[in-house]
Amino acid sequence: MSVKNIKKTARQGFREIKEDLEDLKKYIQDFTLFLPLAFSLISPFHMILSVNQAFKNLTGYDEMEVTGRDISFLFLDKAKLENFKKTIAKTGKKISQELALITKDKNRIPVNVIALARKSEEGDFQGYFLTISDISQSKKFQEELERQVAERTKELQGKIEELEKINRLTVGRELKMIELKEEIAKLKNSQKK
Repeated sequence: MSVKNIKKTARQGFREIKEDLEDLKKYIQDFTLFLPLAFSLISPFHMILSVNQAFKNLTGYDEMEVTGRDISFLFLDKAKLENFKKTIAKTGKKISQELALITKDKNRIPVNVIALARKSEEGDFQGYFLTISDISQSKKFQEELERQVAERTKELQGKIEELEKINRLTVGRELKMIELKEEIAKLKNSQKK
């Protein structure tokens, strides 16, 4: 095989690999756009590299407004977030944290944030995937359940107090009856004598 044919075959192989990589890149972009979860790719320095449509819908930010920014601006509790960032960088595992997201319109939304570390073949931390799910409906449901439990507990406490009062009255009445029976018995004994 001539050098010319080898170069032609190599160029053709590189072209095919390049096309395959571009197809794969498009597939991944389409897939992340499809995800109903707010999804973003984060650098090892906690900078936002890319986001999907669900992320834009949840936060109100366009991709250009967030790309290159540290994720810290999105969340209210900075201490929890710093701990979250240190943990993902240190452990390199999947982690989850409840946080409060601050939207572009300054709304506060309770969210569950999940991060999955990305590592090189050598095991070096290369950033992470981040998903954000709105848990405000779950929180409202939980608060409503807690309210109902508190209400029922209060009702039951009232019933318990009522039963205790009835019990005290009943016991008091029984004691009085015993006293009266003893007094009657004494009177009968004193009449017989």
